[in-house]
Amino acid sequence: MNPLQKASTAFALSLGMATAAAANPAATLDQAHRAYHEGEFGRSLQMYEQLAGAGNAEAAERAGFMLFHGSASYGRQVRHDPGRAMALLTQAARAGRPGAGFLLNLIDQSN
Repeated sequence: MNPLQKASTAFALSLGMATAAAANPAATLDQAHRAYHEGEFGRSLQMYEQLAGAGNAEAAERAGFMLFHGSASYGRQVRHDPGRAMALLTQAARAGRPGAGFLLNLIDQSN
C-alpha cells in the first residue's frame, strides 16, 4: 500500500469512527474493558473503536489488537481486518502506546 493509500484509508477510518461516535452514546474505557472480559468481544470492539475515534490511544491499541487477531482469537464476533488494525495501531503508537509499536514491528518483520 503506498503512502497516499495509507493516508486515505486512515482518513476514511477516522471519518467512519467519528460518524459512529455521533450515532452512539459515549462509551467509557471501563465499559469497553468490562464487555471484553465478559466475552462480549463485538460490543467491546465497537466501544474501543468509538473511543479511538475520540482520540483514546489505549482504545485504539486494543481495537487494533483485536482486529489483527480477528476470529482466530475472538470467534465470529470479530473479523480479521489487517487494514483497520494497522491504522488503529499506528494511531496508538504515534500517541506513545508501546504495545502498539511492538505489534506493528512484529507485523512489519513478518511481511
